[in-house]
Amino acid sequence: MPADELRREYPELRSYDLVEVDVIDDGETLASVPDESVDFVVANHFIEHTEDPIATLGNHLRVVRPGGVLFMAVPDKRRTFDAARPVTSLEHLDRDHAEGPAWSHRVHYEQWAREVEQVPESQVAARARELDEQGFSIHFHVFTPAAFAELVHRCRDSYGLPVEVEALVPVDHEFIAVLRKRGQTAEFEAVATRHAAAPLAVRRAGA
Repeated sequence: MPADELRREYPELRSYDLVEVDVIDDGETLASVPDESVDFVVANHFIEHTEDPIATLGNHLRVVRPGGVLFMAVPDKRRTFDAARPVTSLEHLDRDHAEGPAWSHRVHYEQWAREVEQVPESQVAARARELDEQGFSIHFHVFTPAAFAELVHRCRDSYGLPVEVEALVPVDHEFIAVLRKRGQTAEFEAVATRHAAAPLAVRRAGA
């Protein structure tokens, strides 16, 4: 978003001197960013908002040069308003990637209404529909440091993404993740072709 839209979307930022944005793009695809054109991607408090984290990581890796870094800060669900929600399973993430996230889209809103807003069960469906229609920004997926590390390893081992976890450090309510891009593999190139781009990663790691 441009700075003026950011201030409208987040009124609490109105008093801050925001830096003007040079590139505006879909953070899950980075479609306007050429392959291997940047040395690092920083994505703080972003991956949890994506509906297909596997494709997002693949796209972020696509734009980074070999040896480059994804730096991500990720909320530790145990220390946020997501505490009551179950950690997103690898099976769920695999299915979102294989089938597309439409199958779980409303489920996430229902979980948010039930576990975060603690809406009475009889009102969960209606509240989820309302949030969805508003396009309300929620954490579609939730992680602990260990769960996030498992996701990165799944991306490497099952999807051929050229990535290694270099650091995973817990800090207060979040963790910092530093991911390093290795040399490309044929499997990675296939993923990149299918999905055309991916989000930046910043992380404060954890346990």
